[in-house]
Amino acid sequence: MPSSTKETEAELLLRFGARHRTCRVLVHRDAHLELARRWRWSRAAVIGDATVLALHGDALHRLLSPITTVTLLPFPPGEAHKTRATKQQLEDSLLQQGFDRHGCIVALGGGISLDLAGFVAATYMRGVAHVNLPTSLLAQVDAAIGGKTGLNTPRGKNLVGAVHQPELVLVDPAYLDTLPAAQWACGVAELVKHAVIADEPLLGWIEEHRDRLDGPPWRLEPYPLLRCAQIKGAIVEQDELESGARRQLNYGHTVAHGLEMATGHALDHGRAVALGMLVEGRVAASILGFDQLQRLRRCLDGLNLPTRLPDLELDALQPYLALDKKNQHGALRMALPRRIGAMADPDGSHTVEVPYPLLRQAWDEERACSA
Repeated sequence: MPSSTKETEAELLLRFGARHRTCRVLVHRDAHLELARRWRWSRAAVIGDATVLALHGDALHRLLSPITTVTLLPFPPGEAHKTRATKQQLEDSLLQQGFDRHGCIVALGGGISLDLAGFVAATYMRGVAHVNLPTSLLAQVDAAIGGKTGLNTPRGKNLVGAVHQPELVLVDPAYLDTLPAAQWACGVAELVKHAVIADEPLLGWIEEHRDRLDGPPWRLEPYPLLRCAQIKGAIVEQDELESGARRQLNYGHTVAHGLEMATGHALDHGRAVALGMLVEGRVAASILGFDQLQRLRRCLDGLNLPTRLPDLELDALQPYLALDKKNQHGALRMALPRRIGAMADPDGSHTVEVPYPLLRQAWDEERACSA
């Protein structure tokens, strides 16, 4: 569990960079109201996609406007707009409005909004404060914590970005009441991923409560949201810049990012991660003797996550696999489980070298298994 000078059932204090920088994470219903109580900046720029700002922007404006100047900056929704062009448009709007280094960017929305707004905060005037208000399950269990920001290029996902820690993360399950059902699976897949990499009892909890994880609204206690924050926070405290331990958070993501790009994002992130965990789990079975793949498959199937690969050859993913950030010296490397709750670390890199023919074999076997 992350260290903390003040840690309650729903509050964590994460420390980074020789303990000089901190990020406070609150996890409870109506946590977003804490933003006004803890506000200390000269003005606010709320960045989120147009759909999320239409749902929650006015309420956030009403919350903050009695204490600071508030500007809402929407951008079009979807992965297709997580680009350098969108970032430039947002930065130009901030400059036009005279937003200075004493203001704070409030990133409101799912993973796309948090990635994009956080990257704007990382580079605008060489870095300004930002706060994350995740509104999707994916963002609440994963994207909001850890400071990764970035955008997509035609050659791959998140290939341009920075690590820029938010000052505050407010995980409020109330926001999940408005989450479209189609986006729910993205967060559930990441919830399963956290369990597989670090917490077998959490996977048991997910299996026990799967009938209440089938779609919005959130009908459970904050426990799994808090537990994911603890898992990810502890890992990122060890390795903020992803030189080692943080790579284990990428289990399933090597194949997933390739699937997303090869399908033109027709396959969304969560469903791609579910499939990526199965393919990479099969690789782990070959290399590490990982023998719990069928349990993972049953869990994903019980959560209505996909367990059948699309009709694609692995070579369609190869250009994107070749640019994966975990690769070393041209060799493909993956974060692989040795058992549920523990990841392999054979050489201190928290990744395992995977020959392309072995990945192809795993891909073909998984396609045959799901046919």
